[in-house]
Amino acid sequence: MELIVPMEADGAALQDDLRAALADVPRWAIDETLRARDVRRGRERLGAQDAVRGGETLRVFLPKKALGRSAAPRVQVVYEDANILLLDKPQGVSVLEENGGDDMLTRARAHVAAQGGDAQALRLCHRLDAQTGGLLLLSKNEAAYAAAYEAFEKRTMDKRYVCRVAGCPSPGEAELHAYLRKDAQNAKVRVFAHPVPGALPIATAYRVLEAGDISRLQVHLITGRTHQIRAHLAFIGHPIIGDDRYGSRDLNRREGARAQQLWATDLTFHASGALAYLEGKTFHTDAPF
Repeated sequence: MELIVPMEADGAALQDDLRAALADVPRWAIDETLRARDVRRGRERLGAQDAVRGGETLRVFLPKKALGRSAAPRVQVVYEDANILLLDKPQGVSVLEENGGDDMLTRARAHVAAQGGDAQALRLCHRLDAQTGGLLLLSKNEAAYAAAYEAFEKRTMDKRYVCRVAGCPSPGEAELHAYLRKDAQNAKVRVFAHPVPGALPIATAYRVLEAGDISRLQVHLITGRTHQIRAHLAFIGHPIIGDDRYGSRDLNRREGARAQQLWATDLTFHASGALAYLEGKTFHTDAPF
């Protein structure tokens, strides 16, 4: 199989990247692959401690006895009806892999097809970063997609996240406002306190759940820009644990954090049209940290 290394994993040890990206593959299979040096960068065989490069494509040769279990990973369904499919997305899996291969849309379509449904009608209603886990909504028909799309565009869908960050923000609850600009060349974003050319306004609210040297926050994503939560919290001096791109790699290693600790835990529906029957209903999944 081919595996694209996320940009935020640049410089990480191969073994850490594989364990985060292949969360559905048995641990013994990954360990056996690493021992056999069955991960290749071009013609080069990589060892467990070799550093990976963000954006590169690796070829991973898993043991044959593991392929039957991982060839068609099962999805974790939080809620499903005739209009929508709500999944708990694992970390390390893209919502849509543009180069083909394993992704959440492919997995979801396999799930719907196995039930005799129209798999090709399934559409993503929003996105999550590959390394962010949690609630992911898909629609099963055009009417449901139109209703969800309108709700996300108007920002009426209430999305809440849980994360662990370095330090403790003060005050204990606040709504942050800033400006975010994409840096496509470096596959990251920059946050500014004041308007700058090319930057879009962002709003991120947080509430401290557990305070300490490492704090646990609930985050309300008001606007939905690329990497917004990660970059905005880092901008105020409290990067997410496990996020090497916007945070401290040294701190993450000391904490033993091999993946960013950010999870989409709650989704409350505020939509009209085909999804009006779900008005006010909240769905929840627990963060694994």
